[in-house]
Amino acid sequence: MSGGDLPPRQKMIGMMYLVLTALLAMNVSKDILDAFIVVNEGIETSTSTFADKTQVYYNAFASAAQESKAAIPFKEKADKVGKMADGLYNHIADLKKHLVGGTDKLPEGSVDSLYNLKNVQSKDNYDMPSMLMGLAEPANPKDGPFSAVELRGKINKFQTDLLGLFEDKDTKELMKKTLAVLDTEDFGMVNGTMETWETGNFYHVPLAAVVTILSKMQSDVRSAEAEAVAKLYENIDAGSVSFNKVDGFAYAKKAYVMDGDSFAAQIFTAAYDDRQDPEIFIGDFDSAAVYKGETDEAKVMKGNKGSKWEDYKAGGWYPLEKVEGGKGYLKIKESVGVHNWKGIIKVKTKKGPKLFPFESSFEVGKPSLAISADKMNVFYIGVDNPVSIAAPMPKFTASAPGLSAKGAGWVMRPKRPGKVNIVVTGTDDDGNKVNLGKSEFRVKRLPDPKSFCAGKSGSTSIKKVQFKNASTVVAKMENFDFDINVTVSSFVFSTTKAGVIQEYKVSGNKLNSQCKSLIGKAKRNQKFFIEKVKVRMPDGTTRQLAPIILKVI
Repeated sequence: MSGGDLPPRQKMIGMMYLVLTALLAMNVSKDILDAFIVVNEGIETSTSTFADKTQVYYNAFASAAQESKAAIPFKEKADKVGKMADGLYNHIADLKKHLVGGTDKLPEGSVDSLYNLKNVQSKDNYDMPSMLMGLAEPANPKDGPFSAVELRGKINKFQTDLLGLFEDKDTKELMKKTLAVLDTEDFGMVNGTMETWETGNFYHVPLAAVVTILSKMQSDVRSAEAEAVAKLYENIDAGSVSFNKVDGFAYAKKAYVMDGDSFAAQIFTAAYDDRQDPEIFIGDFDSAAVYKGETDEAKVMKGNKGSKWEDYKAGGWYPLEKVEGGKGYLKIKESVGVHNWKGIIKVKTKKGPKLFPFESSFEVGKPSLAISADKMNVFYIGVDNPVSIAAPMPKFTASAPGLSAKGAGWVMRPKRPGKVNIVVTGTDDDGNKVNLGKSEFRVKRLPDPKSFCAGKSGSTSIKKVQFKNASTVVAKMENFDFDINVTVSSFVFSTTKAGVIQEYKVSGNKLNSQCKSLIGKAKRNQKFFIEKVKVRMPDGTTRQLAPIILKVI
């Protein structure tokens, strides 16, 4: 059963069902099976009571739909609930009849009384129900008409479809709790054996217990139906509640628009009736008269001299033409600056018309644009230059040679030095393209890296032991914001020994054996030259770097 507020009779039936199921698991005598007749009849009686109570709601839905169009969508949902519940309930009823008829070998067309559990001859038969429900091989349940697998699928679909009718999160969670009694999860490991939902409920279970279990499922279906219909009817109750205080309300999608764009707003009462369209007037009003409850427009409206928007600036009025579903829709174009506007909403009530004031403002500004290079104020060729673009419109595109979107930002990879413009275009609410502006950036080649050997660069001195431990000539981008690795492709190593220049051209970045030999024989104050250091840059160019001159000390 669902919920905690069940009548005593229903609670008693649930308790009897649990006790009898436990006794059955203990292989008690056949006489115990007759007790299932009592439980089954109690469940069926409760199920009938659920159906009668739910029918009261269906009748109320029919009456509400005739009185109010607002009730029609909820009535349609309630009708879907009834159709789904009837479908599953009737399938289980046919399944019960199929099991009783197949087990008692009843001929087709037998009178209904023979299918009543108290008249069944084979209440203790547990082989035939298992076979009829596709559980002859419990480890491999068979699908098909009137199988346990089919029943499980129909229950799951009923739960999913029923929850799909509710959008409110709290109501959906409540319905999940109500539907928990129809849970179809597998039982798990029981006495070392894996029990599925199908085998746990129906395998090797006497016919009397199977029929009672199915009757309980029917009762759970009606219980879920009653809960769902009751929740749907609450929407109609909420819509029919009378309110004693209403404020005029103007909702603007955005209060700041750009020059050339349109300002859009919805104007309606905070609590409104979508079955009745109010009258809405734009213009200045006498606040004191409105709040005193004055209903005569002539006494409320100030300077009512015209009916065009332009007259509003001079204190005039005009009626809003587009009013649908209880809401008014305003769309105007204005010049740059702040614009205050207000008006009144005239609503018909059973006690006569009422006036509700509203006021709001919006600002029209010129297009603004912000584009910045995340690293520097220039773009470099051969590397990813991160770019941030902020535009006054949620929908915009940016374009430039080498510019592409990456994640939540942009990346610029220019191909040649010079200048580049990033152009930004927005899309307004009407789908029109708006030019938001452009920004110009300089494009440069990457600066030359600096060559190093043994941590030394340029013309400097070095200890012989430090020089002997050196193994490579490297190039580094010093004080550069981009993380760039550059590898030396070749260099020339030379020194003067006994007045004779000894020079070796090295391919790659490693000091070869000849270089090492000269370093090992170095004398104090002897100079070594590492020249014509060449590197391949990310922008595709080959650079020759400044030489390194090391004096051994």
